[in-house]
Amino acid sequence: MRNACAIGLLSLALGGCANFDTLGGPTVGQHCDENLGQSVELQLNLAREMLDNGRAHAALANLETLPPNSLEVRESKALALRRIGDPKARIVYEGLLGTCKTAEAHHGLGQIAMRAGNTVEAERELREAARLQPTDSALRNDLGFVLLRRGELEKARFEFITAMELDEHDKLPATNLLSLMFMQGETPEATRLIQSVGLSAEQVRAAQDQAHDLGHGSPASQPKVEADTVSYVDEPVVDAHPALADSTPAVAHDAKLLFKAR
Repeated sequence: MRNACAIGLLSLALGGCANFDTLGGPTVGQHCDENLGQSVELQLNLAREMLDNGRAHAALANLETLPPNSLEVRESKALALRRIGDPKARIVYEGLLGTCKTAEAHHGLGQIAMRAGNTVEAERELREAARLQPTDSALRNDLGFVLLRRGELEKARFEFITAMELDEHDKLPATNLLSLMFMQGETPEATRLIQSVGLSAEQVRAAQDQAHDLGHGSPASQPKVEADTVSYVDEPVVDAHPALADSTPAVAHDAKLLFKAR
């Protein structure tokens, strides 16, 4: 995927972390109202910032100093382990099932499956996550990407458009939708999308690379939309969303997928 990884397709990166006891926890749909205390919350937020900045190892080290039974801490540990590529991430996510973090657990398990190339399991996990949190734009984008990989293009289109409308500031779903348009030869529609959403030249190239990498046509058969000649609505933002900076167009928010990396 060449330089596509530089803009943000999906970053779904999957230690010897301590085992976590499964908590009874709050029921699905409830907020995780944990009273962690100000110092713990500050440390947790610091670890999450490290994750956003691609410092998963440092984040994990900081998380190890926090209460191991906290659902918020466990979710962040699962993400750090997944980003590092530690298979223990699956165990931690599975331990979150049945708690108020069930949707996040299914999302993480879906990204792990996607990275492993198991699109059937990935779709199953992400559909369940989206059922529990239907307004989560990252979930809808990731589900769309899995459907794109499975060749279910119209279902993927629906998910990408839904994600775009849920979060108008996130360009990742639009980049994935652009890839789909390239794959289907929708040149006029692709040009309109680029201009209306304000995709950068780099994002357009990433979408083109992704469409080619997915194997739907040779380079010669791809639509002729020259990234450098399109009139862009907005210039690329230097400090764009971490998920876009770390991921690659249309692969699962971690393993250089146009997923969303959280």
